[in-house]
Amino acid sequence: MAQVFASGGEVGQLMSTMDWSATPLGPVRGWCAELRMAVSICLESRFPMQVLWGPELIVLHNDALISHVGRKHPGCIGRPFREVFAEVMHILDPLLGQVMSGGGATWSQNLRVLLDRHGYLEECFFTFSYSPIRRISSAEVLGVLTTSQETTAQVVGLRRLSRLREIASVTVHAQTSEEVFRNAAEAMGRASADVPYCMIVLRDPDAARPVARPVAMTGLAAVPGVLSRPGTLDPDGLLPEFRDSLLSGRMMISRRLVERLDLRPTTDIPTLNRAIILPLTAGGYEPPLGLLVAGISDWLPLDSDYRTFFTLAAAQISGAASSADAAEAARTRAAEARYQSLHDILTGLPNRGALFDHLGKALDEAWRDGRRVGFLFIDLDGFKVVNDVLGHQAGDDLLCDVARRIRRAVRPDDFVARLSGDEFAVVCEGIAAVNELETVADRVLTAVSTTRSHDGKTASVTASIGVALSELGISTPDELVRAADVAMYTAKRRGRARYQLFDGPTRDATPHGARSS
Repeated sequence: MAQVFASGGEVGQLMSTMDWSATPLGPVRGWCAELRMAVSICLESRFPMQVLWGPELIVLHNDALISHVGRKHPGCIGRPFREVFAEVMHILDPLLGQVMSGGGATWSQNLRVLLDRHGYLEECFFTFSYSPIRRISSAEVLGVLTTSQETTAQVVGLRRLSRLREIASVTVHAQTSEEVFRNAAEAMGRASADVPYCMIVLRDPDAARPVARPVAMTGLAAVPGVLSRPGTLDPDGLLPEFRDSLLSGRMMISRRLVERLDLRPTTDIPTLNRAIILPLTAGGYEPPLGLLVAGISDWLPLDSDYRTFFTLAAAQISGAASSADAAEAARTRAAEARYQSLHDILTGLPNRGALFDHLGKALDEAWRDGRRVGFLFIDLDGFKVVNDVLGHQAGDDLLCDVARRIRRAVRPDDFVARLSGDEFAVVCEGIAAVNELETVADRVLTAVSTTRSHDGKTASVTASIGVALSELGISTPDELVRAADVAMYTAKRRGRARYQLFDGPTRDATPHGARSS
């Protein structure tokens, strides 16, 4: 009988010294030929193999299977499978039942089981193959010969790689760092097996002491003001682990974080004991942007692969946030540059370039809609006197005041611009009749008229306004501005402080359009 265990390595030596009469299998000399053959094949194999014998599925395995069962070895040998591996029976029982009932061999690839092999439930993946061991004479199924290959590292590795790819895909085109944090947290939330919960907190760069605020959270019940709730934080306003990670830029492990912050997990993955805290570092010697706080599944060992996954996730989030901030800053600079290129620095009004751009679009729309565009060319009367008598600062202040007055006088949708010097313009769209334009011109005349005094010196300012309306022969921005300019000079010749309506492209402005202010 000793030949059955002779080539079985460590397990074979153990089996050769066991008192088999104390097990359901009985003494080895009473084993049938099929059992002796199956055990011999199992022990001599270098592939993880197990014999489950009889209705009770008594366990026998080889050296290669020791790593699969962990602390259950050697106590599981000679005992019923259902008793030793109770935590996985709800998954494996249908497979074993098929073989034992005569349904033939079966197998399962990358089957997920929660196996207690190190004193705690551990998420594992195996590819199993179950084959019947039959009686030679009758083909009756006597037991199951199982081979297995653990694929936990491959499955979990691919799962984490997929999550890192998703984080990259949802953050690479984010417009702002806030969008990066939100998208990244949502992506990590879809990997609850590896990230039962996570929270991203940002450092307040203006605070004298390290201060952080949550900007994204997943897998946790949202609690407003969680980082400032009395009784949960230290006197500095941060959990010590948060503060230390922000100051040192190093990874930290936190215990009972959810409990200490009085949060409630929304997943069924047990994580009450451990959380990992990683600084979101943009690179170089800058202090961290903030922290990635993630729960560590109690079903997974916190090995180097698990730590590397979190480190890479934090690096991706940091890099994407920095890129988004840089892109946003570039967009802001470009927008400011464009704004400055299209606006007058002194008054803030659109400048000549912006005026002609807007006027061109307005004329195109008016042509399609069958309506007309009105244009007011405003030139200040007496502005030179203000500069000469009261000074250039008083002149600048006057121009800014006139800009505000014109804005208030025109209709809400009218476009006001500064052409140059003391010249302003108003574009009035949707004009159905000339009297609408004249009403606007009247209000502008009244609004602009003002008197300025300084050190006993006084200067009065009014406006001469040329008014033109788009029509046949005046259909381009240049033609409309030129027509209003002609009318404006006519108003000046006729006494100033008035508006003048342009009447035809080939004639001077006619007096019937003139009004005194």
